[in-house]
Amino acid sequence: MTVEVAMDLSVEGKSERIPPGSHICQLYSKVTEIPGVTARLMRVGLSLSEKCMFAAAPAQVKEFREELLKLQIDVDAVIEAGQLVLYEEREMFLANGKRFDPYFLLSSHQTFIAQALREGWQAVRISIDMTWLTKDIATPEQILKYEAASDAVFTFQNAPIIALMHYDHSKLIPSLVVEMLKLHPIAVVGKYIKRNPYYLNSEQYMLKILRINRNKEQNN
Repeated sequence: MTVEVAMDLSVEGKSERIPPGSHICQLYSKVTEIPGVTARLMRVGLSLSEKCMFAAAPAQVKEFREELLKLQIDVDAVIEAGQLVLYEEREMFLANGKRFDPYFLLSSHQTFIAQALREGWQAVRISIDMTWLTKDIATPEQILKYEAASDAVFTFQNAPIIALMHYDHSKLIPSLVVEMLKLHPIAVVGKYIKRNPYYLNSEQYMLKILRINRNKEQNN
């Protein structure tokens, strides 16, 4: 029996209940903002028999473990049980271990969901520092393709996943920030949780991207 939990995502004392299929973006100014937000989201998942995964640079993974300990989570126990998976290397999320491919990354999430359900977990929660993952290897267009495709698959199919992706605000060009916010119904920006009134249907957004790409190919 699933225990109902009042809070999923909490930032500076404000909280939101997050349903399955949610795709959340955190725009941070310091990487130290990642572990606290993520740990509170994951604590709920761990209490609800959901499989959780966090991927970031080693320093952020260490801080994340410390935040979970503060929340009274036996980190070693949930890792040993297979309920929590931590990654400090980014190669497994990249095509051939080197190249950022939006659809390869999306496929890895779907594989993670399928495996978790086979293992008997009720749903999954994943969190990745995308700035760490895409550093020096992804274009803004590739990032937008990933975000649009993920939202189309997870949100509109009501997939048993909550995904929290983190981006360094200072590393994104202003136009990319605007587009990123369009693709997320919920965003964490600084000390605030924002529900986005300008959220777009990502399926239509993907069609727009495909049309632009087709036109480029025809003009070349």
